[in-house]
Amino acid sequence: MTKRYLAYIALLAGWLCFCYWLYAKGIYPRLHGGQEKFWPSYTADLPYPLAFTWSSDEPLSGAGFGALKSKFNKLDSLDLLVIARGYYFRDEADSLAQLEQLGRDRITNTLKYIEIDDKRMVTQILSQEVNGDVKSKPFEAVRFQRIPFTDIVKSTADTFEICFPFKDSMTLPPDYFSRLNSWIEQQGNKSEKIMHIVGTADATGIVESSEQGFERAMVIKNKLLANGWKDEQIALSSGQRNQPLTLRNRCVVIYFE
Repeated sequence: MTKRYLAYIALLAGWLCFCYWLYAKGIYPRLHGGQEKFWPSYTADLPYPLAFTWSSDEPLSGAGFGALKSKFNKLDSLDLLVIARGYYFRDEADSLAQLEQLGRDRITNTLKYIEIDDKRMVTQILSQEVNGDVKSKPFEAVRFQRIPFTDIVKSTADTFEICFPFKDSMTLPPDYFSRLNSWIEQQGNKSEKIMHIVGTADATGIVESSEQGFERAMVIKNKLLANGWKDEQIALSSGQRNQPLTLRNRCVVIYFE
């Protein structure tokens, strides 16, 4: 009789262990958004998928982080550029250099949990205005924007066009130049001809000067010079554009004579 009771107790203990394992590994994560070990510190009542506390660069995850993360899981199969913006409040540090570093560190630490090919990504550091009790409550400080490459890189048999993501920056992702080099290789015997590089400036809203377009053309020229092109093979010029999509006004058009 005693052996039978011991067997029942052992069976019951095994069943309880199984139920606990099933709950901890299968049911509980599904009830709470599929939390994973490689997520940032998770707070169930946080209303943002990704947030930070005052003066901190360590991300917190909350409602919707799983959905945000999944958007980037298949990024390699999509033709997209990702803009990662890191924000700061002006009182979070003592100097502008420290504030900008805080914005960069917030992006860097976020990318430990969200995988993005850096060849397809550019970053931007910006300040934001206080609109709530941000010193005692978590707030959003890193945001992502995905842009189809067809909006910013266009090519035909005769021309190649690159547009710049930011109005006030000459930053370009490495993938731009790999696409440009591929297009140049397809031009075959045109390597001895004059390459024309035309930089455009935005003529909408607060109008950019044509010199801004010339600076964009210089970015591409310097890259080509570093890749072996000769200065006398390249002709620069600039102009302005007034297209509805502002991004399409900050471009460089390349063609051979």
